[in-house]
Amino acid sequence: MLVHNGYVLQDINVSSNSEKKGYVLATTVLKAFRMLEFIGNNQPVQPTDIVRALGYSRANVHRLLATFMEIGYIEKDEDGYGLTFKLFKLGSTVPLSRDLRDVAKPVMIELMKVAEENIYLNVLVENMVIAIDEVKSSHHLTLNPDVTYTYPVHTCASGKVLLSGLPPAQRQAFVSRLDLTKRAPATIVDPKVFLDRIAQAEKEGYATEIREFSDDLNSIAAPIYDYRQQIVATISISGPAMRFDEERQSSVLEPLKHAARRISEKLGNNSGL
Repeated sequence: MLVHNGYVLQDINVSSNSEKKGYVLATTVLKAFRMLEFIGNNQPVQPTDIVRALGYSRANVHRLLATFMEIGYIEKDEDGYGLTFKLFKLGSTVPLSRDLRDVAKPVMIELMKVAEENIYLNVLVENMVIAIDEVKSSHHLTLNPDVTYTYPVHTCASGKVLLSGLPPAQRQAFVSRLDLTKRAPATIVDPKVFLDRIAQAEKEGYATEIREFSDDLNSIAAPIYDYRQQIVATISISGPAMRFDEERQSSVLEPLKHAARRISEKLGNNSGL
């Protein structure tokens, strides 16, 4: 790790010099990625922080910031600049995520044929649930475009399931830090109610979402365990609220749980959870 003036500048392994022989390095690209690393390690940051830490000119910093914002890799709020989840999508090709997706995909395809709704593979990143893979249903009416889906953890079925794997004290501390913003009429904004739903997910082995993220979307999710018997992901079924109602969710609960167990077994979990 490289630290300068109190800022983390770099936390990656540097390639050997032999890989660079015979090539002239693209200095603009180097500057851009060093800036991304700096933002990632210190976010949120102000342009003056970047100038001071990296020694770039103000014009260069603003030009790079504008470029990254234009292509969606950073965003700005009242506190400064930070990375977006687009970088997570790029980084989801790391071996663990790739292995998880490879293992889950055939099971997701089979589940879609039974449920006839969209199937998602989801993980928790900070306070967001991110779908790292999907299998679309054959229905003409679907609600989601072909994008990377991100959901605040308190607004979705997978969020309840993923947090159910935490010990009670950690669970409570995690929820206490959340901004329980209301996204739809049924969004859970009471910490105690949300903790109760998480506990219910732990007890029942699944969770539902009824118009909590969106007024026209429902979902149901079940946990995926690894060889350590820890929840590492969820598999979920989502569909339009007018079609994927509570009765329809109940009818696909057992196939969903079975799919989750199959993926867990492929990840080395033989506990039967």
